[in-house]
Formats: sequence, C-alpha cells, structure tokens
Amino acid sequence: MVTWRHLLSTLGARRAISALGGLYIAFAAGRALVRLEQAAPAGNVLIVTLLIAAPGFGLAYGGYWLSRTDISAEFYPDIARWCLAGFGAMAGLLLLYHVQPEGGISDLTTSPPILTALGSVAGFAVGVHDGTAKTRTRELEQRNRDLERTQAELEETVARLEETNIQLEESNERLDRHKRYTDHVLDAIHDIFYVLEEDGTLQRWNETLCEVTGYSDAEISSMETAEFFDETADERVTEAIADGFETGSVQLEVRLRTSDGELIPYEFTASTLETPDGESVLAGIGREISEREERERQLEQRAHQQQVVADLGQLALETDDLDELMHEAARQVADVLDNAYCKVLDLDSETDELLLRQGVGWQNGLVGEATVSAVEADSQAAYTLANDHPIVVENLETETRFGGPELLRSHDVRSGISTIIGPFGEPWGILGTHDTESRTFSAQDVTFVQSVANVLAEAIERQQYQTELEQLVADLETSNERLEQFAYAASHDLQEPLRMVSSYLQLIDRRYRDELDDDGEEFLAYAVNGAERMRNMIEGLLQYSRVESRGGEFEPIDLDALLEDVRDDLQLKIQQHDAEITAESLPVVDGDEGQLQQVFQNLLSNAIEYSGEGPPRVHVSAERNGTEWTVSVTDEGIGIDPDDQDRIFEVFEGFGGDENETYSGTGIGLALCERVVERHGGNIWVDSEPGEGATFSVTLPAVRGEATD
Repeated sequence: MVTWRHLLSTLGARRAISALGGLYIAFAAGRALVRLEQAAPAGNVLIVTLLIAAPGFGLAYGGYWLSRTDISAEFYPDIARWCLAGFGAMAGLLLLYHVQPEGGISDLTTSPPILTALGSVAGFAVGVHDGTAKTRTRELEQRNRDLERTQAELEETVARLEETNIQLEESNERLDRHKRYTDHVLDAIHDIFYVLEEDGTLQRWNETLCEVTGYSDAEISSMETAEFFDETADERVTEAIADGFETGSVQLEVRLRTSDGELIPYEFTASTLETPDGESVLAGIGREISEREERERQLEQRAHQQQVVADLGQLALETDDLDELMHEAARQVADVLDNAYCKVLDLDSETDELLLRQGVGWQNGLVGEATVSAVEADSQAAYTLANDHPIVVENLETETRFGGPELLRSHDVRSGISTIIGPFGEPWGILGTHDTESRTFSAQDVTFVQSVANVLAEAIERQQYQTELEQLVADLETSNERLEQFAYAASHDLQEPLRMVSSYLQLIDRRYRDELDDDGEEFLAYAVNGAERMRNMIEGLLQYSRVESRGGEFEPIDLDALLEDVRDDLQLKIQQHDAEITAESLPVVDGDEGQLQQVFQNLLSNAIEYSGEGPPRVHVSAERNGTEWTVSVTDEGIGIDPDDQDRIFEVFEGFGGDENETYSGTGIGLALCERVVERHGGNIWVDSEPGEGATFSVTLPAVRGEATD
C-alpha cells in the first residue's frame, strides 16, 4: 500500500488516472479501425467502441476534474489506487472466468476492455467518494483543533486581561509615585525647567526658577513670560516661542532678569511635546552660561593675542625698520591688554642704562630720550633683568620687591607685566606694559607679552645677523677683488719673463740647432715645452680666478648650437686624432654661454686627448631631472682610477695620474669646469674604471617655465 501510494505521489495521481483513460480511448479507436478493416458490422463496432471509449473519456476527464473539486490533493493517490483496484478486480474476475473449463472468453478485445474500463470507472467513483469523505473528516478534525486552539487563546486572553488589570492598577500607583519623584528630580536640578503654552504662559516650572529669580510660585504663576527678561529681548523671546511651536525645537541665549533687577546670561532650549489632552507645549531647560561666556571671551582674547603675535611676526619678516616693529608691538600689546602704557627699553651694557626706545601712552618727549637704571635696586626694570621669567605686578603700592622706577611712579602706574627681550644671559632690553589701575593678569596674558618679546628678540637677532652677513659679503667681495687683482698682476708679471724665456729658447733653437748634439736638442725641447706649459697654466689660473667676477648674465642657451661651436673650435684636434663625436638632442638651459662653452670644450678636449690607442669615440647625452638637466660626455678612453676621481677636480692635479705622464695638461681645466658648474648651481662628477672609458656628468638649470617630461 505504501509503495503504491509513494509511486502514485511521484508520478502524479491525476496524471495516472488521465493516462489510464487515455489508454482506453486509444485502444477503442485502434480496435474500431481494425474491425472496420475486417468488414465487421459498423453498428457493433460503434457500440463496443463507445462502451470502451466512454469510460476512458470519463477517466481522462476525471483526472482533470479532480483539481476543480474540494477534495484535498493528499487523497488523490488514494483515488488513483481505487481506480486501479477497480481495474484489477474486474481483470481478476475475467481471468477466473476465462480459466473455467466450461467457460472462456471468445474475444479478448471486446469484453475485457469494456468490463475493466467500467471497473476502473467504478473504482474512480468509489475513490472520489472516499476522498470526499476523508476530506470532510480532515476538515472537521482541523475545525475541532482550531476551536480548541481558539478556546485556549480565549482562556489565555482572559487570564492576561485579569493580569493586565492588576498591572494597570500597579502602574497607576507607580505613575503617581513617578510623578512625585519627577517633581522632586526637577526641583533638585540646578537648571531651570519649564513648560510653556502656545500663548507664552508658564504651565509648569521647578524650584530653581524661584531660587534664581527670587520670585515665589504665586508670583510666577501671575507673570507674563516677557517679564523674566530684559526689555530689549521681548521681541526675540516672542519670536523664539513662535518658532519653537512651528519647527518643533528652539534655542535662545538671553539675559534672565531677577526680582532685584540683576541680569544673568542664560541659554534656553526647548522642544514641543503633546500633553495627554492633545495640546502642544514647549518643554525645556534654561542653563546659566556665565562661565561659558567667560571661557569664550578668554578664547577670543587668546585667539586675538595669537593673531597679533602672528601679525607682528609677519611684520618682522617684511620690514627692516626695528623702530617701526617696536612701536607697532607696543601699540598692539597696550591695545590687546587694555593697558595705558607699553614700553620697549633698549639696554646699554656699557652705561647700565635702559633707553625708552619706543612706547605708547608716555608723556610727550620721553620716547627716545628717557632712561632707566639697569642696576638700581628699587627698579622693576633691574629686577626684571635679574630674573629669567616675566615679572607680574598687580598693585605697585603694595609691592615689596621694588617700588619704581621714577618713570612708572610719575605716570601713576599700579600694575603691569615686564619681561626680557632676548636671552637671559645677554638681554637686548625689556618689553613692559602697565596700567594705572590694580588688576590681575592671566597666565595667557603673560604668555602673550613673552611671545611678543620673543618676536622682537628674533627680529633684533636677525637684523644683527643680516648686518654681520652683509659685512661679511662686503669683506668677501673686497677680498675677491684684491685676489683677482693679485692674480691678474701675478699672471701679467709672470707672463713677461716667460715670453722672454720662450723667445730666447726659440732664438737658440734657430741659430744653434746644427751645433747641438741629440742630448742638447732634447734638453732644449724640454725647456721650450716647459715654458709653454707654464704660460698655459698662468692663463688657466687667471680664467679660474675670474669665474665669479667676470661671468656673464644667465640666459637661455641652446646646447645643440653651443656644441656645434665647440666642435668648430676643436676641428683641428678632431681631425688630428680621427675623433668621432656623436650627440643626442640637447636641451636649452639657463646659463652663461661663454663659461658653458669653456666647460664643454674642456670635457671634449680631454675625451679626445685621453682616448688611448684607438680613434676617440665620444657621445654627448642629456636627461631631465625635475628642474635640472644632467648632461653627460662619455668616452671610450683610458679611464680613471676611482681613488683619483675626486682629486682630478683640484687645481694643478694631473688628469691621468702618475701612470699617465705621457698626457700633458695644465691641471686647471677640470677645476675650472667645477667652478663654472657650481656658479650655475649644479654639480660635476665622473663615473669611470681604468681602461673602461669615462663619463663626465654636469647638472645645469632648466629654463624657467619649461615643461617637464
């Protein structure tokens, strides 16, 4: 049973029933065709066909019809099983009848199909009836369960209602206690609590309102809202209440007026609430903001002081006039601290006196003339110089550390701040600010005065440094001029004897060449060559000394064109050595054309000169590095030992080292290149190994505004 039900559930009970009906219809149609072909009577064929097809049609339609009934789908397999049971029962009876000796079915295509079809229909009818009965039974059982569940829920609801009534009574009692507790809490807080109606009437308040204003509850209940504030705030208060009811919240800072007329700064905030009666009210708190206003005032004062220090610092960077800076500092300090006087005292360490160099508030004629003793025991100025921290005076009349000086007493000074300008060990002077009333200065006031003094100290130190630097530059310029004059005079005085030596050596060579033996000719050649090298060294030294003083203005220089000029100048040397010089596209740089031409002529000449045994091969390239160009001259020559790569840029040092004495040179060419490149703000260096050639690189400034790669 379970197997059949599972099979029918898998295949689909309705599809199985409809499929069975379809088989009968198909069988009936096929049988009719066969019988008609066998010339059977049409009437018999029609009757038998209807007897088979009609039940089949009923089964086929019944499978579709089940979905339109109220029979539960879970019983469809049972209906299909009843249908198959009817088929099986009828088929079993026919089989028993057929096997009887005296019995037997003569035509298996007629009676069995008719009877099994009718049996299947009968089984389907029984199944429908059974399914309907089971469905009704299932519905009744479900209704009973629903009724039982509903009854249980009703019983639970009744129990909850009874419990809710108990809880409601307890809640009302707690609500009363909570209301009394809320009243106590509201009365206990230090802020003012209030509830306003739409017309501005106070509906509720706490005891703090009475304590702050001095009014009783009875007085408050009879007062209008505007009566609690300054008359000038009436319109603001009215608008704030209206805005609160319109937007749902409001915040207002206003001065609350007490019963004795005192005005206290308060901040009121409120939000709209709905009362149990459905009316809108504004409920909120009012908090005294006296301390906050004082903090804000102090923050504003601090910000103002910091801005003044910054402005004075900027002025110190922009002006070279110390008196202008000191006067502005004195004015700003007196203004920010609201003091009557401010002074800048300039210390003369030789006379131990302080000059009133700049100040505000003092009697006419005193600034620039009045002096104060730097060592007088009773002087605030002397006391300030003796301490490494600012000196604060709240009341000069009760001050025990000092009583003067006369400059302060004659101007009725009572309080002030004074501090050293510059380092404690070597002070430049004093910055002081004073007032005619006794007052207390905050720590930030003292810091402000010290910061201004620091600005003055830095400006004074910077000016002193600038003066010293300018003097040093002037001394260096004078020294350079003298050095250049000496170099020129020395080269001129040395060149005259050399010309005479060279002339006489050449004269000896012409007159006595035939009379000299081989050694004599060799010695004479050494002497002529030595004189020529000395002359070249003197000329190189003169050029080296004039790099800074005789240099031209910087301008855009096309290195491609400059390289062509250098090639032209070295044409003879290039041809003599069969040299090949190649170059990439070179940039335009900012520099002195004459000096740069000398640099590249020296580098290319060296590359050709120190090429070794083979024909010289030289390549010039350039690479952009930010605001600079790196230009490199690469050869395939004898190379340079790494230990000599720094030495070759020194004056009178041989290029090739001791092992390359066959190569002549003055020893000034690379030193001259280095000095020219340094004048252009660049560097020069060499990358090389012995026998591997060398690459000399220089950095030169790109033309301003030229796009980078």
